[in-house]
Amino acid sequence: MTERSLRGLILGAALVAAISGANVIGHAAGTPTATITATPTATPAPTASPSPVLATLDARPKSISFPSEVVGHQGKPAKIKLVNHTTAVAVTLWQPAVSSGFVVTSSNCPGELQPGASCTIEVAFVPTAKGKQHGLLRVNSNAEFGSHTVKLKGHGAAPKMKAHPQSLSFGQVPVDTVSSPQSITLVNLRPAPISFTTAPAATPPFNVTASTCGTIAAKPGTCIISVEFAPHERGKFEGTLELQDNAANSPQHIKLFGSSK
Repeated sequence: MTERSLRGLILGAALVAAISGANVIGHAAGTPTATITATPTATPAPTASPSPVLATLDARPKSISFPSEVVGHQGKPAKIKLVNHTTAVAVTLWQPAVSSGFVVTSSNCPGELQPGASCTIEVAFVPTAKGKQHGLLRVNSNAEFGSHTVKLKGHGAAPKMKAHPQSLSFGQVPVDTVSSPQSITLVNLRPAPISFTTAPAATPPFNVTASTCGTIAAKPGTCIISVEFAPHERGKFEGTLELQDNAANSPQHIKLFGSSK
């Protein structure tokens, strides 16, 4: 066999092998194989937190002591000033957070405090219970030592009222007769409503004939209770008008006096 014949034999065998392979992969000779190209799904980029910056953020004052306030009543707000003391770097501020019993009433602080700029946050005391209360105002930022706190404290007080007059005297009333009613006016002395847990009640032979005291509006709110004396036997009588409410020293007792002949 000549060299030329040998080369032809080798090329022929290679051509047969290529055609056979194409038929297996393409399912049938001459049928093109479909190619599927997958489109990658885009992954949302995470929200980046502002990078820390070398800046000095100052909060003044460092602590606030609020006047005594009635439970549930919002007192006068106090101001806290924030200052960015740097000359070239802006500071990112988060919303201020405050402890229970205190509330942020206003803030003109932007999301980004420019170099040398200042802003103000106002906080008020709203006591949730009687007695001392302590809390914090917290301001977070991306400044160096970025968390700043202001100490807050106050004292929660119960509502307070006063009775006019503080006792009633019906004098002498015949047996089995009823006196003319007399009235007591209750005055609210503090800037929060007073609520009554039960209706005013008097010990016999005294009786409550009328009352406008379901609640007493905030100072200078008032209400009126009318009482009568109805003795069924002779003698001197002393009783009480009892008031149960959310004011200090509840229940209160108002003295009632009368006699019968």
